[in-house]
Amino acid sequence: MPIITLTTDFGTKDHFVGAVKGSIYTELEEVRIVDISHDITPFSITETAYILKNTYKNFPPGTIHIVGVDSEVSIENKPIAIEMEEQFFICCDNGILSMITNEINPDKIVEITIQEPIDVELPVLGMFIKVACHIARGGTLDVIGKRITEIKNILEIRPQVNAEKNQIVGSIIYIDNFGNVISNISKNTFQNVGKGREFEIIARNYKFVKIHQKYNDIVDFTVPISKRQDDGKKLALFNCSNYLEISIYRSNLKTVGGASNLLGLDYRDNITVRFI
Repeated sequence: MPIITLTTDFGTKDHFVGAVKGSIYTELEEVRIVDISHDITPFSITETAYILKNTYKNFPPGTIHIVGVDSEVSIENKPIAIEMEEQFFICCDNGILSMITNEINPDKIVEITIQEPIDVELPVLGMFIKVACHIARGGTLDVIGKRITEIKNILEIRPQVNAEKNQIVGSIIYIDNFGNVISNISKNTFQNVGKGREFEIIARNYKFVKIHQKYNDIVDFTVPISKRQDDGKKLALFNCSNYLEISIYRSNLKTVGGASNLLGLDYRDNITVRFI
């Protein structure tokens, strides 16, 4: 049974998600629908890119991903479908997939040319669903569009390395449910530029000179539990996606807070790594 995933900024209060699912089942009953997220910050391309990059590899070959973020079709926001790593992505050409395509070359890219139903306001309710169900039935991309060779790249996904190769300037591209702030500085970039040198990480008014392997590395387990005061300590680490993250140990945005509010770090703020 084919799998179609949904990633949108629709939220769950309104009718949109239910309408999308109903439209898919009307078009193709024998399908499984998986919600990746509907809580993307509205129109956030980088947030969507980060979530997709860290999700799609967990799905089996043939999975079809509908991305309904910044999905209003226009001359500058054309609908596309991409085949890549035995999976399919349907979205608008707004840079969402560039975090993936910067590392992996797509097998095929088409600009979708089938007409959008005139009685549907959102493409994910019409055009994207038609394309997804066509693929799920075994259809090819060539039938629904014309081949293109390039898609939009968003520069803010890539950190900047200076000419002297002793500094990386990145930015915060995602804030997770715990208030951890994730930068666009990958472990691979850090190691290639740093080459084992000492460093300092600067995030607003805070400096870090050590990168931990995991969150509880900051805990001294030789100290009795009753005497530990580790909750709320700040740390830097490469997260499970291998991106540099600034965190608060055992953070909770609803109680003790997280790195985003306790350290005053927000989306697009700079994080700088200086090698010494």
